[in-house]
Amino acid sequence: MKTKISMLNDYIENLAAHNYFNGAVLVGYKGEVLLKKGFGFSSFQYDLPNTPATKFRIGSLTKAFTAMAIVKLHGKGALNLDDSLDPFFPDYPKGASMTIRHLLNHSSGIANFTSTPDYWTKTMRLPATLQEVIESFQSMPLEFEPGTNMSYSNSGYLLLTAIIEKVSGMEFADFLQKEIFDELGLTSTGVDNGRSIVKSLAQGHTVWEKVVHTDYIDMSFPLGAYGMYSTVEDLYQWCQALLKNSLIDKNLQDQMYTSTNGYGFGWFIEDGAHKEVSHFGDINGFVNQLVMYPEEELVVIVLSNINITPVMQISGDLIRIVFGKEVEGFPPFKPLKIESKNLVGTYLNGEETVSISFDKELYAIVPKLYGVPYKFKLLPTEADQARVVCKSDWIHDTYIFRLNDNGLPLSIELIDSYGARTEFVRDK
Repeated sequence: MKTKISMLNDYIENLAAHNYFNGAVLVGYKGEVLLKKGFGFSSFQYDLPNTPATKFRIGSLTKAFTAMAIVKLHGKGALNLDDSLDPFFPDYPKGASMTIRHLLNHSSGIANFTSTPDYWTKTMRLPATLQEVIESFQSMPLEFEPGTNMSYSNSGYLLLTAIIEKVSGMEFADFLQKEIFDELGLTSTGVDNGRSIVKSLAQGHTVWEKVVHTDYIDMSFPLGAYGMYSTVEDLYQWCQALLKNSLIDKNLQDQMYTSTNGYGFGWFIEDGAHKEVSHFGDINGFVNQLVMYPEEELVVIVLSNINITPVMQISGDLIRIVFGKEVEGFPPFKPLKIESKNLVGTYLNGEETVSISFDKELYAIVPKLYGVPYKFKLLPTEADQARVVCKSDWIHDTYIFRLNDNGLPLSIELIDSYGARTEFVRDK
C-alpha cells in the first residue's frame, strides 16, 4: 500500500512530467516534511533548474509578514490596532473614520490602486516612492464606509507599510529583517527592490505559444503589499513559527486568524470543520499558494515562476492526499497526428472568446486569470466522427470539439485545470 509520501511524490512528479508544473513545492505534516522538491527551470533563458532553495517573488504572501510587523508593534505598545489613520496621515480623506484594523482585514473601503485602468499598461512599469503611490490613490472615492464591508485592497497594505516606517523610524525592509527574518533565521527571504542583486532569484515567465518572459514590473513600490521574495524552505520555517506562536503571544496570533468577512490579518480564513489559513499570491511571472491547517499542523506551499500554473488546485490536491482522499491523476497520453485545420475558428460564450488557429500546430487563445489572454498549443489525444479531444500544453486544460455530420466543429467544451466546464459555440 502506498504511503502518503509516495502518493505526494507520484502526484507532483506526474504533474511535472506532463509539463504542468514548474516551480517548487513543500508539504509538512505534524512537524515532518513529506515533500520538498523543485521542478523545471528558474530561468528558461539560462537553463537553470528550480530547487527547494530557489527564491521566488511571493506576491501577496507578503501581506502576512506586513500584518505580523504591525501586530508586533502593537504588542510593544508602539501603536494600537484600533488607532485611526489621523495620527499617521493627517491629511488622508476620512482618515479619522478608518483604523489600522480596517487596513489589516480589508474593511477600510479604500480603493485598490492595482485595479485602476492604467496600472497594467503604464504605472506598474514606472518607479515610484511609497508616498507617491499613496498620493495616487488617497483622493479616490471610498468603495464603502469603513467597517461595513470587505474589499481586497493593496492600497491598504501600502498604508500599513508607511505606518511601520513612521512608527519604527526604519525602512520597511530593515524592520522586517530585524524583527522577523533575523529572529527566525530566514536567510533566503527579503523585500525585493528590483535593483539589488538577489542570488538564486527565479525569473518570472508567462506563456504565449511557448514560455516567454513576463511583462516588466518596477519593484520600487510593491513593498508590504506584494514585494517580497522567499523559498519554500524559508516559508515553511515561517509557518512553523506561526504554528508555535513564537513571534507574538497566542491572543494576538488568534486575532490574526479571526475572520472578518473571510479575511483576518494578512490571511484568508475559512472556519469550517478544520480552520484553514491561506493566501494566494501573484506578481508578474509568479503565482503562489500557501495553506495552513493550524490544528492539524499541516502546511502546503506551492511556488511557481510560470504565472498560469493552477497553484490553488495543486495545493488542494496535495491537501486531499494528506487527508486520505481521492485525487484525479494525470494519465499518460500520446498526441495523435490528425488533420486539425478544420477546427480553426472563433468560439463564443457570452463575452468570453476562445480563438483557435493553426500554424504548423493547433493553438488556442483563451482568457485566464483577470481575463488576460494566453496562447497555448493544443495536442489532439482522441478523435472520432463526433468529437476531437485536445490537451493544452503548460496547463492541464481539456478541449472537447463537438463535430457535425460533416466533421466540422460546432462547439468546444473547455474543462479547465480546476475542473470547471464551459461551453463555447462556434461563431458562424
